[in-house]
Order: sequence, then structure tokens, then C-alpha cells
Amino acid sequence: YQPRTIAIGTNTDPYQPIEKQYRIMREILEVLEARGHPVGIVTKSALVTRDIDILSRMAERGLAKVALSVTTLDRMLARTMEPRASTPTKRLEAIRQLSDVGIPASVMVAPIIPGLTDPEME
Repeated sequence: YQPRTIAIGTNTDPYQPIEKQYRIMREILEVLEARGHPVGIVTKSALVTRDIDILSRMAERGLAKVALSVTTLDRMLARTMEPRASTPTKRLEAIRQLSDVGIPASVMVAPIIPGLTDPEME
């Protein structure tokens, strides 16, 4: 059996604020790690760094990748558009922390909203 990567966070963020309390994502990662199953995570939350211990062990085995979505670098605009998401600065810092320990991490610039966030791309 060759497992395929499970993509988590493609429709809804797995690291919503309530995740701090319930730790569901952490439990999922523990199961995936124990079974050697690859995972790709998309989030707007710096809370992903809470699970850096599990993710780094998985990454050593080629089993984990993380992408943080950044809509804008403008903190005020981000707060208006994504009130419960981590600030853009915290997301970029999370990318650095993940990368520093060997977890493949990337930035997704999405969504691009014409007239609102597209001038930042110029």
C-alpha cells in the first residue's frame, strides 16, 4: 500500500481559534505520524507551530508539508478581511520557524482580490 498525501485545510482552516482548546489537529497528526501517512496542511494560523515537534519528525521522513495563506501584508486590511486569523507578520514568522526545523513550508498568496489586494502584487 502506497499512501497518498492527505490534504488538510483545503476548505476550512484546521487551526481555528478553538483548536487551542480541543487539540483535534494535534491528535490527527499523532495518528498520521504513527501510521507513516503523509499530510499537507494549509492554514492561516501561526498555531501550526504548536505542533512543530510532530511535524518536524514527520518531515524527516518526508511525510509533512505546510503552506500558510497570506491574503495581504496590510495588518489592518487583514484584520478586517480575516478577523480570527493570525496577523500576516505572525504567519510569515511561522513559515520561518517551520523552515528552520526542516519542515517544507511555503506561502500561498490567496485570494487575490481585485481592487483590494492586487496593488500589493505590483
